[in-house]
Amino acid sequence: MQLMPNNRWIEVDIDALVHNLEAVRSLLKENTRLIAVLKANAYGLGAVGTARVLARHGVDYFAVTFPEEAFELREGGISTDILVFAPAGEREIEKAVEQGLTLTVASYRDYRLASEAASRFNKKVRIHLKIDTGLGRFGVTADRALELARLIHYDQWLVLEGLYTHFAEAGARSPKFTQSQFEQLQKTVDALTSNGIRPALIHCCNSAAALRFPEMHLDAVRIGTLLGGQHPAGHVPNKIKLKNPYRFKARVTAVREMPAGSYLGYYRTYRTRAASKIAVVPVGFADGLGLEALSRPGSWFDLFKIIAKLVGSYLNLSRFTVKVKIGKDEYPVRGKVFMQFCLVELPPDFPVEPGTVVEVPVKRTLAPSDIRRAYIENGCLVEAEGDDEGVLGAKREVVE
Repeated sequence: MQLMPNNRWIEVDIDALVHNLEAVRSLLKENTRLIAVLKANAYGLGAVGTARVLARHGVDYFAVTFPEEAFELREGGISTDILVFAPAGEREIEKAVEQGLTLTVASYRDYRLASEAASRFNKKVRIHLKIDTGLGRFGVTADRALELARLIHYDQWLVLEGLYTHFAEAGARSPKFTQSQFEQLQKTVDALTSNGIRPALIHCCNSAAALRFPEMHLDAVRIGTLLGGQHPAGHVPNKIKLKNPYRFKARVTAVREMPAGSYLGYYRTYRTRAASKIAVVPVGFADGLGLEALSRPGSWFDLFKIIAKLVGSYLNLSRFTVKVKIGKDEYPVRGKVFMQFCLVELPPDFPVEPGTVVEVPVKRTLAPSDIRRAYIENGCLVEAEGDDEGVLGAKREVVE
């Protein structure tokens, strides 16, 4: 039986995911709640499937960026608490109220829309008030937090469950700015408390801050990156061992035997030095292969690394060459990556044929969300997105 009916898919190792969950829990005090962040399709792992796994292992609070991400979780049968981070429009808020989601209020407008929707549905809505302490994205300033908190607290339709902020540079070398953000949050909490308002969940730590500043864990931490098996960038202590649950796989479409001196790809950017087998793999730019999330360099050293990588790639240096994995070994992608294919150079006697499984280094957040995910436990397929059987625990043998 083939693992998946199409020619490319993402495998999610449930055992690795659970390992990471338990590693994160080992950092937390008994009274600190874990909010598992599943934004951006659970960082590429698949939001619904990942939520089902985490819920089975005791996670009872999730968070996403946009309401539509939360709607997807509800449609997938996730009934636990879900916090929506971003402000939303009137229709989205109405649907969120109807589905029992927890909303962020970051302005008077957010408060008004939430209150009006709650009253129309005659339904209490839980609110987390967002304080902007320096990220500059959205949130009420600390000096206006008390005013808005009072409105929410005394509104008959709203419940002020949480208060939170988001750190701008938890991984920076100097902790001073993060500490100043934390102090602003604490002063806001003190001001609310002195006015008889104390939300049940005060939270500020993302994955990086949770590792670096255990004294800031408070009532809850928001963890996404660590659950996905990735250590946060920056000056963050590596306190726990993580496992990578993500594998992007594909089946070879065709195999060509090419003599020495053959050109490969658009503009003939690569020429074989010896006779080779060329495997055509159905993964390309459209799937995220060869793409990088590039932002403005944060330092001269960052700029140097970007330039070095480009030069190394142009010179076909092995360290900078994209490679796929077949079995336990890696083999180079040659020539320009196509929109939906790439060419892999193999030794002339390599045992490869159409249908051979290849692991491709597509970054998880760049992979298209519509590529199906297969959830693997103890080496067996237990669920696949869109699978008619689709029942956790109905294990089937994985054949590659």
